[in-house]
Amino acid sequence: MKVYEAVAEALVAEGCETLFGLMGDGNMSLWGAIARAGKIKIVSTRHEAGAVAMADGYSRATGSVGFATVTCGPGLTQVGTSLMAAARNRSPLVLVIGEIPPGSKNDLQMMNQRRFVEACSARYHTITGVDTVADEVVEAFYAARTRRCPVVLNLPIDLQERSFDWDFAYTPSTAHLPPPVGAPDAGSLEMLLEKLLAAERPLIVAGGGARAPAAKAAILELADRIGALLATSLNAKGLFAGEEYDVGISGTFASAPAEHLVVEADFVLAIGAQLNYYTAEGGLMFPSAEVARVDINAAPEELGFLPGLYIRGDAAKTASALCKLLEARQVRRVGYRTPETRAVLQSPPHVFEKPADGLDPRLLASSLGPALPKDSVVTCGVGHFFSFPAIYLSLPEGGEITFSSQFGAVGQGLSLAIGISAAKPGRPHVLIEGDGSLLMNIQELETVARHKLQLVVVVWNDAGFGAEMHKLRAKGFDPSLARWDSPDFAAIARAFGGDGVRLRSEAELAPAVKKGLELGGLFVIDARVSPTTVSDPYSKIHFGVVNRAPLLRPPGRR
Repeated sequence: MKVYEAVAEALVAEGCETLFGLMGDGNMSLWGAIARAGKIKIVSTRHEAGAVAMADGYSRATGSVGFATVTCGPGLTQVGTSLMAAARNRSPLVLVIGEIPPGSKNDLQMMNQRRFVEACSARYHTITGVDTVADEVVEAFYAARTRRCPVVLNLPIDLQERSFDWDFAYTPSTAHLPPPVGAPDAGSLEMLLEKLLAAERPLIVAGGGARAPAAKAAILELADRIGALLATSLNAKGLFAGEEYDVGISGTFASAPAEHLVVEADFVLAIGAQLNYYTAEGGLMFPSAEVARVDINAAPEELGFLPGLYIRGDAAKTASALCKLLEARQVRRVGYRTPETRAVLQSPPHVFEKPADGLDPRLLASSLGPALPKDSVVTCGVGHFFSFPAIYLSLPEGGEITFSSQFGAVGQGLSLAIGISAAKPGRPHVLIEGDGSLLMNIQELETVARHKLQLVVVVWNDAGFGAEMHKLRAKGFDPSLARWDSPDFAAIARAFGGDGVRLRSEAELAPAVKKGLELGGLFVIDARVSPTTVSDPYSKIHFGVVNRAPLLRPPGRR
């Protein structure tokens, strides 16, 4: 057995079912061994950065390790942004790469790979010899699983081709994992309970770590007992949709009712959520509140922008334990849950003037929600445009949304969506991506078509880089410096083997989404939105205009 064959076996033992990658000299033998064994589906990408972003999307969709492979040197340098985005999201993934042997005459692609990987906030593990392959591979996977981070596993090209003189025995990292984090200890729970009992206007902010059904149910019961308002981070958008005291997203993308109410909060309990700068809106969201955070992560300094009490614990088990303590004390508070609060939540939204130079991005976002079937998956890229779906898109029953905003990097949405589609086949999937972002990696549309993945792509097309256009105008410069003539994205989709349509009105979006989902495969909707309409957060941050975004509730639900 060759070393590359042993690594292929180890990937299977670690649970790899789908591998995203791009072949080169550094990973060719490994690729061939995986394909020959036939136990792992290989999604061959058109760019190395896409491979890592797809593995990131797969990890986010499943909660498990994502798997990717690229070649050495320039193959590795291409993935820097995707590695950094995965690190910021705390996505566990393993990227297997090759390495030019030291002293090689053909050293054109040689570089210090460790320094590059560590600069991208990922961990770097190297296989150093035939005798240590099993131990070093399992250490890489153990680090990815326990530290919840991307790990680059370096497999030198010369070592790959060496043979074992014995049978290869491999025990996967899952056999060595510590027990999962449970409820906090009694002392920590009591400390948190006293904070809740002292609060008169409590707010619970749930994040991506609280999206499990058991966690949601326990949080709802806890909020009901203490009279808390319910909010989410951006990553958990829609978690409490339909609940009477849900105020939606906390922070930069908050609705007007949320801003009006939570500014008076005296205690904020974040569960599975990073209270980062944006979720706390720089500390302005709840300026007078004491803060406590519950999270499974071991490092409290990584958990947020605001100082406060940190308790390590599982979201569902912590909320359930608090409910039992409150029940034992027969505690049930009114808190925020008053007729006055309900009146604010039901207040009419601000009426915006419809733009004359393109589709209305607010109306487009609000029209998309009713067009989505139950259990839809939505992936959203990042840029000026993503404020509109963040604020105005309501998710259907069972729907979920993933944002690619963790590193603030445009051009990640399409590849992330491909990884999510591969992880959730059969789920209706819609990607919302900006035109500038899509043009950065538009070649991956061919990957969607070639692998027969279902993906409806809504191109939020303002014919430029919207963020830069509006910031240039705010600074007194010419906004046309960030504009261009738009290509025909529907025609591009057809050229790649899919189909598409260009919208003439906001009302055409729902039928177009329905058609795309029914056709299956790749379907691109070119939505040419107004390039001059400024999002609510940008209006406030860059132009000093406070708009009154509504609090959206899915149709047919409370």
